[in-house]
Amino acid sequence: MGPKIALAALCITLTACVTSAPVSDARKVWCDNNKPMRPSAAVFAVMTRPELDDMNAHNAQGVKWCGWHP
Repeated sequence: MGPKIALAALCITLTACVTSAPVSDARKVWCDNNKPMRPSAAVFAVMTRPELDDMNAHNAQGVKWCGWHP
């Protein structure tokens, strides 16, 4: 096996290990990967009701789990 193929195989193996690791605190992971949704006034004016509901649910989850301030 050539060095490039061996390196590719090693990278794939290590990636599989990292992505399959158990998550100890799902809330922390969610908080680390999300931020409050605060659209501009122009965007807010054209948002549909379902989009507003999704935004409000997302922000409420952030307040509850991450301590975001409105």
